[in-house]
Amino acid sequence: MNVKADKMRYQTNRLAHSLVLLGLAISIVALFSIIIPTTVVPDFSIAVEILVNIVLMLLTFLAAEKCKIYSLNWAIALFVIAGIHIARIFYVPTKLLIANMLSAGQFSLIVGYLVVSAGLLVLGGIITIQRHHVLTKHLKEIGE
Repeated sequence: MNVKADKMRYQTNRLAHSLVLLGLAISIVALFSIIIPTTVVPDFSIAVEILVNIVLMLLTFLAAEKCKIYSLNWAIALFVIAGIHIARIFYVPTKLLIANMLSAGQFSLIVGYLVVSAGLLVLGGIITIQRHHVLTKHLKEIGE
């Protein structure tokens, strides 16, 4: 009997959960880095960015909670959420850079935040998928 896999039945996936929550926090920092500079003039695209970020925050938190219990579907959903974070780079931050509302340094910082956030989400998803497979295999072996 694999004791480590058996313990997974009763212990949560804390590492993946923590990584996803850290990714969530960094994406919030990225959002505020986009909307706080005084040179940024609020418009419809900024409003859309805020709304998209609110939805992503809710989905990311839900995914973190589901990954805590080794949910395969939500681990895969983290890859989609990470892809959306990468795509966000090419919408508002790029538009603000072209309009000279953000400096190259601010833009680079925002890109860094979004890439790190997406990376943490992907890492959390990979860990959850691996642990899900270990737990599923173990449960089949013991007949549950």
